Amino acid sequence: MRGPDATVAFKRDGYTFIHNLLSITGTFTPQPFIDEEIVCVYNGEIYNHPYVGSDGEALIPLYKQYGEEFVRRLDGEFAIALFDFATQTAIFSTDAFRSKPIWVNEYGAASYRSGIGAGAPLPPNTAVVRCLKTGCQKTFQIHGFQFDHQHKDHYTDWINAFEAAVRKRGANNSFIGLSSGYDSGAIDCALTRCGFQHRRYSIAGVEDMEILRLRNSILAFGPAEYAAEETYIQECVEPFEYSIFGRSQCITEESAAIGLGYLCRLAQRECRRIYLSGQGADEILADYALMPHQSEFKGRFPDRLTVWRNFYHECQEAYLAKEEHVAGAYGIEARYPFLDAQVVQEFLWLKPELKNAAYKAPLHAYLTMHDYPFRPKTKRGFEPDYGVI
Repeated sequence: MRGPDATVAFKRDGYTFIHNLLSITGTFTPQPFIDEEIVCVYNGEIYNHPYVGSDGEALIPLYKQYGEEFVRRLDGEFAIALFDFATQTAIFSTDAFRSKPIWVNEYGAASYRSGIGAGAPLPPNTAVVRCLKTGCQKTFQIHGFQFDHQHKDHYTDWINAFEAAVRKRGANNSFIGLSSGYDSGAIDCALTRCGFQHRRYSIAGVEDMEILRLRNSILAFGPAEYAAEETYIQECVEPFEYSIFGRSQCITEESAAIGLGYLCRLAQRECRRIYLSGQGADEILADYALMPHQSEFKGRFPDRLTVWRNFYHECQEAYLAKEEHVAGAYGIEARYPFLDAQVVQEFLWLKPELKNAAYKAPLHAYLTMHDYPFRPKTKRGFEPDYGVI
């Protein structure tokens, strides 16, 4: 596991646990968590269980109370490795969308592929329970989303869930990358409504400058800044390769990764460690309706809804990896209000006509309700290199 604040190595029964702490919540609490025969390391944030020192201190007690399915009782963004040497069992788990990366092989797990050599990413919404003696294992699903019960005829519950998701993830030292688009604008609006004193960073790129100037001042981001972050990204970010609808690319070659790196650099200088990302809004609320080459629905959600490719994989998987790999390389924790399980479920419950009433219909309603400036039915994308190189 990763983080710049402390590194602890612990050995038990032939296994080595190494944890690199990013201290965000509570008091300074190095890992692993140990309770007699149980050893646990984790990356991320747990929002629904009380704690004294660290949010992670709830994990072993929950396991002792509920057994291997304790991860189903977690609300948060997480990757977990828990070993119970009394029962010779290991549990590896991520959250519903694998927002925190975890790679596994027959010997163990790590938050980066290079941490274990050969291995595969744990699928989203999956926990693995492995017998340490035999190597036999089973898997189970973390969260059961309902796709076939589209019954709600209003946006109120989605809006309430979204603001609750921002409230639980927000902090006065948090920051966002604020564009002229829907997603970051909605997070900015919600953070402000929740009373947080957050920081907004904006790069011109291909943004709608009229809208962006109504929202924020614009950073100077020229060739020198671009080159400096490009070098850092190439040297310090894991070169994760992904494929989106047959198109392959490496994270370290993306201009969006370099732009995000620059924002993280500025936040780092101001001792800001919590980044609220808009990741997931395009994939869940629109399925890239305005970019049909990477969309199944092409702008219209069907009457009979089932899981679609971008829901867990394709763009979702690729761009989450970009957010996590880049932010992690700067000692920043990324959080994802649009991937909050209740926010996603409330969208799935909307009647098809409400989903299709407007582009990103719940966000359209939310931004309009609060008179927040936006340009309807517009998506420009994050291209910080535009006009720079």
